[in-house]
Amino acid sequence: MVTSVSIINGVPWLTRLISRLAEPTWDGEIIHTDGSEYKIRYDFDEHGNPWFVASDVCIAIGAKAPTKGAVKWGGVPLLLRGKNVYYSEENIQACLTPFAIHNHAANRLLVNIRNNVLRKLEKQRDEKKLYG
Repeated sequence: MVTSVSIINGVPWLTRLISRLAEPTWDGEIIHTDGSEYKIRYDFDEHGNPWFVASDVCIAIGAKAPTKGAVKWGGVPLLLRGKNVYYSEENIQACLTPFAIHNHAANRLLVNIRNNVLRKLEKQRDEKKLYG
């Protein structure tokens, strides 16, 4: 009886462990949108400014992702860093704002980015100016 309970409890744990090991690693942060259906990866540069992976943003709002060598998407400049194309802090807002008017997913994502990343970042910047 004890052995069967241990096996039943251990199998899901082992499956999660193997799944985590199989997932690609990401050193930055992730924003979960739409009940975690889409993941928006973002990272910070050496100055503490956030950079959002453009393909993740586009897929989350139902738009075509920019090509690997693209320098602009939707009239907004992109930055190629490593193997990904990124939006800066200002450009993510400039890109999503026009979409957010008619696209519910873009509106949700814009609010999510502002609340979960940019607001916290502004608070850190204000504290740094105040105390720093």
